[in-house]
Amino acid sequence: MLRILALGLLLFPLLAGCGKEGGASEATAQSSAASSVENAGAAAEAPPQDLFAFAAGAQVVSGGLGEVDYGVNFGPYNLIDESASTDWMVEAGAPASVILELAERTSLTRFAFDTDGLNKDEKAVKGIRVEVSDASATSGFSPVLEAELKMAESGQSFALPSPAVGRWVKITALSNYGSDYYGMIAVHGYGDQLTHDAKITDITGSYLGENGWGVVQLKQEGTRVAGCYEYLQGTIAGGSEGRVLKAEMIEQSPSGPQKLVGLFSFSSDSKKLVGLVRNADSEASGALYSMYIAEKTGPNLGKCPQIPDWAGNAAKSQISAKLERDGRARLDGINFDFNSDVIRAESKPLLDQVAAMLKEHGDWQVTLEGHTDNIGGAAFNKALSTRRAASVKAYLAGAGVPDARLASSGLGFERPVATNDTQAGRAENRRVEIVRGTK
Repeated sequence: MLRILALGLLLFPLLAGCGKEGGASEATAQSSAASSVENAGAAAEAPPQDLFAFAAGAQVVSGGLGEVDYGVNFGPYNLIDESASTDWMVEAGAPASVILELAERTSLTRFAFDTDGLNKDEKAVKGIRVEVSDASATSGFSPVLEAELKMAESGQSFALPSPAVGRWVKITALSNYGSDYYGMIAVHGYGDQLTHDAKITDITGSYLGENGWGVVQLKQEGTRVAGCYEYLQGTIAGGSEGRVLKAEMIEQSPSGPQKLVGLFSFSSDSKKLVGLVRNADSEASGALYSMYIAEKTGPNLGKCPQIPDWAGNAAKSQISAKLERDGRARLDGINFDFNSDVIRAESKPLLDQVAAMLKEHGDWQVTLEGHTDNIGGAAFNKALSTRRAASVKAYLAGAGVPDARLASSGLGFERPVATNDTQAGRAENRRVEIVRGTK
């Protein structure tokens, strides 16, 4: 089996924001969130967003043991998965580079590097050079930093004398401490995103890679994405935030259904898919289950028999089935403006499908629950989640669902489903859930 497994490896974090439930603009405003949070009576500052993180929409253009080596073991995605237990490794001698494409055009002000945790300290990159391009992934690079790193230390931070503006970043290992290989645990980039245009578009179609999943079918309906894949009759149900899709996945293993959580990123032309997936039961450790790299083979969809109304309203079908089975479903894909209860326009097609579903099930009483991450303090997040849940309730009522069948509740960060120590975990915690009851 070609699937890449890495049991026991730690994985990523995601978009941080003050109790955010989606929306690229909110993640982008992370650096300015502290003042907004404090004005709302919150106790903690929002941490700076690592714009190099896979969870923030950064992608690898090239690098690794070879130009197409993106494997879990030593591939360049390990530099941006935000795990302290995975590393990038490449043969030493000549300079070796990794090129990242950021989700947005960015004004970069600081870089940080982690070399602690390598299985051999001497692999640690010593000489490092960083270049930034505002033109493309192959041209226009200008050096902005050349520094010497310590052998085994995390968080080695370097502020730039003036901001470097661009979307592509080339990180080059120039030397190490004596091993035959260069090695590094992570790279981080901080600053301000100058555009807020990143989003998932036109991803409907078939994808094929060499990681053992077989053909993957994805169907995009606004911010909601439904899909399936051949391996263990897997299904995908998720919602987009900027250029990243967070999704729940279920595989029908011989021992019973296995629940997974996936984080997927798409190239700007929607032709390439990269997925980092972990077991939902390993949330605290973030243990990596598999990595999936695939190319889009075409826009035409095959069949997804696991999703009853695949050819029609797949999102409605999946959410309805989850409510029937579990009494609760995540509404990933409902995104709000930063620090606001205003529902973003791209989320309304999903809410229209939810309204249609509720009209079909006239005996259901439902509660809309708002959940947040822990950035901003308990009082702030409780109030924000309450307002957001109420906004979803109001939208559904306005779409024709009787108000008497709807309730809303804001729970702040009382019920996390993931760690709040990582960007990926915080993004999973920012969510709206729909809970079913009956008359």
